[in-house]
Amino acid sequence: MWTPLADTLLQLVESMVAPAGTGLTVTEAYLEIPLEVQSAMKNGEVVFYGIPPHSRWKAGVLPEVHMSRMRIELTGEA
Repeated sequence: MWTPLADTLLQLVESMVAPAGTGLTVTEAYLEIPLEVQSAMKNGEVVFYGIPPHSRWKAGVLPEVHMSRMRIELTGEA
């Protein structure tokens, strides 16, 4: 199911939380993940959708994927 790109990126960021009870804090992360991206008109506005590819294997029949890179770091007091 196609998800708005903003929601997909938010889910990726939220997935980097350290497990409860470990005492760990994530202060920096670098993500590199392939995404299938497309756009569509919704209520008269362009909306971008992005999802991880349905397969990690490269084949000539799969949709084109774009390598997405995101760096997140803690800049102030937690």
